[in-house]
Amino acid sequence: MQWRAAVINFIIQFTMMIGRIAFLLFLICSLGCAEPFSERIIESSIPLENNSNREWRSGWLSAPENRSNPTSYAIEIPFILTKADSSIRVSDIPVLIMSGGPGNASLHMANGTIYSPWGKTRDLLVMDQRGTTRCKPSLACPEIDSMRIKGMKDGFGQNSLDSLKLVAVEKCYNRLTASGVDLNGYHTLESVEDIEALRKLLEIDQLILYGMSYSCNLMAAYAQKYPQHTKALILDSPLPHQANYDEDAFYSTDNILKNLIQYYTDSEELYEGWTQYIISIQDSLFSVSIDGIIYPYDKNHVIDLVLDKMGSHGTLNEVVPTIQKVITGNHEGIEDIIGYGLGKTSQAKGMRYSVWVSEELPEQKKTSQESQEAKYPWLKDYPVNDITFEMAAIWKVNSLYDNHEWPETPYDGPTLILSGQFDPWTPPRYGRLMKYYTPNAEQIIYPEHTHLPGFSEPGMTDISDFLNTLSEGQSF
Repeated sequence: MQWRAAVINFIIQFTMMIGRIAFLLFLICSLGCAEPFSERIIESSIPLENNSNREWRSGWLSAPENRSNPTSYAIEIPFILTKADSSIRVSDIPVLIMSGGPGNASLHMANGTIYSPWGKTRDLLVMDQRGTTRCKPSLACPEIDSMRIKGMKDGFGQNSLDSLKLVAVEKCYNRLTASGVDLNGYHTLESVEDIEALRKLLEIDQLILYGMSYSCNLMAAYAQKYPQHTKALILDSPLPHQANYDEDAFYSTDNILKNLIQYYTDSEELYEGWTQYIISIQDSLFSVSIDGIIYPYDKNHVIDLVLDKMGSHGTLNEVVPTIQKVITGNHEGIEDIIGYGLGKTSQAKGMRYSVWVSEELPEQKKTSQESQEAKYPWLKDYPVNDITFEMAAIWKVNSLYDNHEWPETPYDGPTLILSGQFDPWTPPRYGRLMKYYTPNAEQIIYPEHTHLPGFSEPGMTDISDFLNTLSEGQSF
């Protein structure tokens, strides 16, 4: 009987030892031996109705939130592959199109772009940037809209609104990080890998990449890293990686406005009158009544009156008449500028901040930005960007360059660069700078056009001609 008890005791002890070893191995693997994340497509409905009368394949790309972290959570990014009718399709290579920002949604373009001259006969692939409003998670910051709108209705001046914005930014940051969002996973090079993952899962060999503004930077980076899967690039109003936007923006705004005034008046006299007027009202405060509420406004809102006209191809010819009214003290249209501030943004600000703070500001200096601002006194204290170094101190993300290297090998495939003559945000010189990464590019500058000329009639025609050249196998 004793030997039986000994055997039973041995079995119990052995079983407990195996259990301890298994548990220890589990702990070790959970800490340092995690399985690589398996990217996949989730076939389920997306938050957009198909109004295109074309066949869609849609769903979600499930990808790691931070590919540098082996235990990263999964995120979901919606996409649509819309197919042209086989009777008119001219190519099996889809055009991938993404919006800019960073932080702008793209998905809605699946319903509209197919009616462009080049979109009717081509397959179109649209995916959102990670973190944008339809993604899971979304990095939208409704706190910012709420505080701004309340502050404006309470009659707060711009300085108070700026302080409120910093409070709102901190609230958004704390909410997102407390929910487990890893903000270090939201940058351009992660988006490059999202494109590559989706391409593989959809079993697409090559893509034609269409970027606009910020997403030109994204598309170029993909083409540089994966040239074998890139048929061609279309870069509409590019913001190149090597540009220091916040340091350049004062010069760009001043130079483009000066050129526009001279173009339409053949004189710099009106430019001088404009700059002197804005300087003269530097410390002035005005007010306007909208729906019975009095809203204060200052010279920055007056500047917005003009820059708003510079944001559309159809209103560029209204810039000079607007300036002529403003310098006489007539601020007609200021209600629209105030009304814009009372609206809610569709941009995912958290995505925008994470990209900008991690990859743009680390390559810029606050002192350089301040010295540039000092050269253009009429732009003193004007927010050329909605992201500041003060905000970066709140939105704590690591520099992209701590763990990543930006692709430096140029993409030498066919590239079309489109620039608007009077684009104050991504001026034609940015298009020329983009050729550093795309040496085989042709740049077209559109007279009397501004940002995103690819959505104008001549721009769409040129894109169509460029794509037809690719389909016919001709050299570009």
